[in-house]
Amino acid sequence: MISIGAIRFIRGKVMVIALVFLSGSHAVAHHPSLNSKAGKAVRREMNLSIPEFSLTDQSGMPFHFQKIRGKLVVLSFVYTTCPDACPLITSSLRRVQTELLSRETRSIFFLSITTDPEIDSPQVLKSYGERYGVDFSNWSFLTGEEKELSSVWKAFGVKVERKTRGLVDHTTLTVLVDENGVMRFAYHGTFPDPKVILQDLRALLNEK
Repeated sequence: MISIGAIRFIRGKVMVIALVFLSGSHAVAHHPSLNSKAGKAVRREMNLSIPEFSLTDQSGMPFHFQKIRGKLVVLSFVYTTCPDACPLITSSLRRVQTELLSRETRSIFFLSITTDPEIDSPQVLKSYGERYGVDFSNWSFLTGEEKELSSVWKAFGVKVERKTRGLVDHTTLTVLVDENGVMRFAYHGTFPDPKVILQDLRALLNEK
């Protein structure tokens, strides 16, 4: 007969093995080689023109980047089954959205572009946005054919590597694009600070 002490020892070993396995699976979602720094996002000033692109929004309607020319754009790259960085990015940007003044909301638009079109259909993206309580009046979640998305990823310098179904390695990037379609700030990392983004948005609004 196995003693109670032996049973506890075996249970402890099983839990350690499970934790190691889970942490290993968790880590590959955003490989360090694709990110400048894990954790808090690193802010960089930029001056890069973004080409026009067309994708499909969470309602299944065509979305043309040109249609929001004249607004400041907060743009991120996420996917809905991401276990780590993407929820932090989306939560951070949702906080930015909620803290905007009403007059600021009219001049600012949010875009989240998927890195996993295999799973992220318009319906899936809509449910994802609803999960975070997003106000869709000035926030769109975009998907499309992989060929279409690849050109957008490339324009922003985002690398995407599929590990397996529902698990994608990609550069964790959030950017601010000004009213002329020029990328002005880039935040590399898993947690773009809402206070910093708000400060940069308001500085750009004051330029107008």
